[in-house]
Amino acid sequence: MSTTLDDLILLASRAPSAHNTQPWSARIVSETSVEVSVVPSRTLPAGDPSFRDVVLALGAWVESFAIGASELGFGVSVEALPALERLEELPVVGRADPSSPVLRVSLEPHRAGVPGAPVEARSFSADDVRQRGVFRGRLAGHPETWDDLVDVDLPPWLTVRRLDDRAMAYLSRLGIAFTASRPSVAKELLSWLRLDPKHPRYRLDGMTDVMLGMPRPLARLAAPATRRRHLRDPMLAVAGVIGGASESLERARSLRPLDLSLAERSPDSPTHLVLVANARLAVLDDAPRVTAAMDSSIGIAEPDVLDAGRVLQRLWLHAHTRGLAVSPHSELIDSPLAHGLLRKRLSLGRSDVALAVFSVGVPTGEVPRSPRLTDFVS
Repeated sequence: MSTTLDDLILLASRAPSAHNTQPWSARIVSETSVEVSVVPSRTLPAGDPSFRDVVLALGAWVESFAIGASELGFGVSVEALPALERLEELPVVGRADPSSPVLRVSLEPHRAGVPGAPVEARSFSADDVRQRGVFRGRLAGHPETWDDLVDVDLPPWLTVRRLDDRAMAYLSRLGIAFTASRPSVAKELLSWLRLDPKHPRYRLDGMTDVMLGMPRPLARLAAPATRRRHLRDPMLAVAGVIGGASESLERARSLRPLDLSLAERSPDSPTHLVLVANARLAVLDDAPRVTAAMDSSIGIAEPDVLDAGRVLQRLWLHAHTRGLAVSPHSELIDSPLAHGLLRKRLSLGRSDVALAVFSVGVPTGEVPRSPRLTDFVS
């Protein structure tokens, strides 16, 4: 059974994570169970202070594990542990603490139709998990893909909203300007860039030049600035000035009403989607969960964000199995200004929480494979 768990952990490592940080550390604790801890040095304290991206990534890890388990005839039981709601207590750097796991995943026999039975994940395959990828180049439209999401199994407290092209472009510019104008966020991003194959971590983690779709000459020119302080700091200073100016200039822009703009979209344009959680529907009348949601800096309890991460992975696999690729746009949520305008654009209520933004369509080039720490595990 330990070999089975090793194989499932290896499969789950293909789950997506912001900047390809891979913030999980899995440990087999019994013949049927795995505990997962968070690696502090693989979180994003500047760009993701609420740990939203970390918990979504953990959810994608769990879903990938469950898909592999289902192929082997198992269901999975997932237990969110108390440390999941205390991520702000993590140190800024360091290794995972195996004595403080955030979740436990256990294999159980399939028991279809039995209340409380372990979750099954049969709509997608282990090969889908392995082959799914992100494409940051041009995506061609395929909007009908999102008319039927039966295989995604959306819970009633999660919805997928559509965003128009104009708003997407505008809010993305604001988000990028925010990143550039905040030195701590920009510095953190640079630390996860791997723009030269000679980078010691090029085949392990982070975002490579190929993943970003950067022309090779540009990547080689920019690579030294990601690792050498005397080049990085002046570049960050210039980027900060440009980003701040861009943010100020973009504030005054106005957009056509959402319905009109969606109706005018070109069929060749990618589809822009926002995963939205309703905190009130997620907790219903469960008093402890209401308290957890109120205490969470994400706006919704971390165990629910974990479930949303599972759904997000299913959405991306839904796209993959139809020949589409996804391009994530977390900058729309990371920037307070862009996030506020996104909420206004989608007419989100007080209980609504935008968890993820991404574009999807037919990739116009080869979808690159992102590196993983586990790629060299024998």
